[in-house]
Amino acid sequence: MRDPLAALLRSGGHPHSAHGVAIKLGCIASTFLCNNLLHAYLSRSVPAHARRLFDEMSRRNLVSWSVVISGSARHGVLAEAFALFSHMLHGAGQGSWDRPDSFMLGALVAGCSRARHVDAGVQVHACVAKFGVDEDESVAAALVDMYAKCGWVDSSWRAFTLAPQRSVLSWTSMIACLVNQGSSGYHDAAMLLFKKMLALKVWPTNVTFSCILKVFNTPDLLSVGMQIHGCLLKIGTEVDTALGSALMTMYGRCGGVDEIARLACRIRHDVFSRTSLLGAYARNGYNAEAIGVFKEMILTNMAIDQSAMTCLLQVCSSVGQLRMVREVHCYALKTFFKLDTLLLNAIITVYGRCGDTTSAETVFNLMEEQDIISWTALLTCYAQNGLDEEVLLFFREMLRRGLGSPVFCMTSVLRACSRTSNLAIGLQIHSRTVKLGIDDDNSVENALVTLYANCGSVQVALKIFNSMSNRDIVTWNALLTSFSQHGNEVAAIQLFDLMQEEEVCPDDYTFVGLLSSCSRMGLVKEGCEYFNEMKAKYNLEPKMVHYTCMVDLFARAGRFCDAMDFIDAMPYEPDQILWEALLASCKIHGNLGLGRIAAKKILEITPHDYSAYITLSSIHASVDMWDEKCWNRTVFDTQQARKDTGRSWIDAQELSENILDTLQIGVM
Repeated sequence: MRDPLAALLRSGGHPHSAHGVAIKLGCIASTFLCNNLLHAYLSRSVPAHARRLFDEMSRRNLVSWSVVISGSARHGVLAEAFALFSHMLHGAGQGSWDRPDSFMLGALVAGCSRARHVDAGVQVHACVAKFGVDEDESVAAALVDMYAKCGWVDSSWRAFTLAPQRSVLSWTSMIACLVNQGSSGYHDAAMLLFKKMLALKVWPTNVTFSCILKVFNTPDLLSVGMQIHGCLLKIGTEVDTALGSALMTMYGRCGGVDEIARLACRIRHDVFSRTSLLGAYARNGYNAEAIGVFKEMILTNMAIDQSAMTCLLQVCSSVGQLRMVREVHCYALKTFFKLDTLLLNAIITVYGRCGDTTSAETVFNLMEEQDIISWTALLTCYAQNGLDEEVLLFFREMLRRGLGSPVFCMTSVLRACSRTSNLAIGLQIHSRTVKLGIDDDNSVENALVTLYANCGSVQVALKIFNSMSNRDIVTWNALLTSFSQHGNEVAAIQLFDLMQEEEVCPDDYTFVGLLSSCSRMGLVKEGCEYFNEMKAKYNLEPKMVHYTCMVDLFARAGRFCDAMDFIDAMPYEPDQILWEALLASCKIHGNLGLGRIAAKKILEITPHDYSAYITLSSIHASVDMWDEKCWNRTVFDTQQARKDTGRSWIDAQELSENILDTLQIGVM
């Protein structure tokens, strides 16, 4: 009767029923049947029943031990698996079993891999060598995978090279190990290994292709990624849902949007492939397409995970619609019982980019677990919205809690110090970057150049600039703007000439500093040439700030007719800043008629800004028109207007001292 029962178990029969029948018929003593029952219990994830049956077995063989040990390891009960393995070794020779086989040892290695327990894995590796099963392909592949998942790259490579027979699983595990390290050097090694695998005619599986596709993460690698795609098609690999998702993710990172659309039409979709498609569209700015994918997921009742919500928030960030962000946030709260930290961090980030710092603070304060990314996200939210004092206070709290200082966090604090001209704190932050070994990071160096330049320490900014090995356009703009703002306009123009010699392509901000320098020096001809070069030479469309600089250039030189002609020819409607620049020049040159026009325009744009009356009264006084000056003052007083009180950052001295004390404690 045992054979029919064993056949029933192997065909998917329920182990409890078969177990009861075996007891009733009196054939439970059969080791063969009990082994099948053990396997059935463990296959149905009932390890407790399997262990009870194993303990009650009167006779056990090697298969019995292999099934129960491998099952325990597979279900994550690693301590029990090793206890059984030790008990088996001590009883070897007393029962009917022999030495451990490759199935058992391979299962133990796989258990160590899942538990990321490298110390136990090393001990099993020793047993593998001791019992002579290290030549088995499956065991060798399991060892490579175990060391790879535990982060022991050298040991994984050694296990791979020493294996006499390398299966496709070994190759795939080694490639995955190198790819997951994230370094470009490891990625190059993974590509070389993949090419060698093909040369030896070890044909990759879908998992192998999914691993190697992770290497291609920038647009300049798109062509190589397409070659890998062509390779898998050439050898006849069927693109299933998982591989299709990996391909769409790769094309999304590399900017191959056309290929994404083609793939989306060719594969069967599940939640993972739809999420990959959503993320690929969101990464490349195809917001309408990304929203369409999300709507389709909802209409087809697809189980949306929090990863998809994170991708959708990226779309909200690009669109910049606060209402949409709130709708996504409410949908996430309604859909999921608990939001994970990754999604909450994304919500904080998007609220910050949309200017809603209050909601960002609320989400942060309600989080059960706040990691360093959460703190950095809220600090960046403050920095993006110009809340520099909050940035410094929040950073002080981070230091008090002993949190780390990521590069992005340090640059935000340095920019806050720069905008508030708080050199005292800036010096301490600079010292901290040196101590952390991140002072040579390009973004940190750019922030330092801007800090010292804005605080008037132009020579220190120039020293950092000269020491930089990798200067980008942000670096050049920071120094050029500092020269322009601190009265060294000649140096600003010379720096622009040096940019051209080194073939550094300028951007909008470069020309703002350059035109401002020409305006202060009265270089009308040169300023006009630079303005014309923006479009003709660098294909940069002038913005309102550039037109304002040109109006200021003409007006400072007393060429008011040219200034008005320039305003009339502008493609934009003049804003308040432009008219204020014109009014300031009218005050210098005593141009009362044009000054009245400029003041009227300012009051039309901002009726409650009465500073125009003050400037206009000063113009009247400069040309001895005291009655008009008196009239302006009367209007000013009648409207109960008052000039805003000036502010100085000297009031922040107490804050500076508190942060300095915290920094010194942290550094010590």
